[in-house]
Amino acid sequence: MKKEFIRKNWLIEFENFKNLIAKEFGDEQVRNLREIMPKLASYHYNKKKFILLGEERRLYNFMAEHSYNPFRVYRWLLLEKVPDDIKFQLRNGLMSQKTASKIKFKRKHESRNKVCWDIKTMGLNLVRSM
Repeated sequence: MKKEFIRKNWLIEFENFKNLIAKEFGDEQVRNLREIMPKLASYHYNKKKFILLGEERRLYNFMAEHSYNPFRVYRWLLLEKVPDDIKFQLRNGLMSQKTASKIKFKRKHESRNKVCWDIKTMGLNLVRSM
């Protein structure tokens, strides 16, 4: 009989991954994960262009032993920073991870543009008042 594919919650999987890393490498490695994972994800698909040495190589081998795809873990890291309302929709299966990333990107740039516009307006008002 064929096993049914049960999709696990990515938040639970990511917490399990961070706990494994903390046990094996220590808490400092978990804090540095944001800096290391982009390189590991790129290396995973372009092995000819990159060289991994030291702790990065050890972490990559550890992930391979425990069946974690570096690119997937990198996406989890990015999704960890999304706003809570989007996380809620992700958790309930109302939104895909790709859509969540797109919305996060749009919101980030909308707020940045709004702040820039406000600063520009205040500057012009200041110049006019002089």
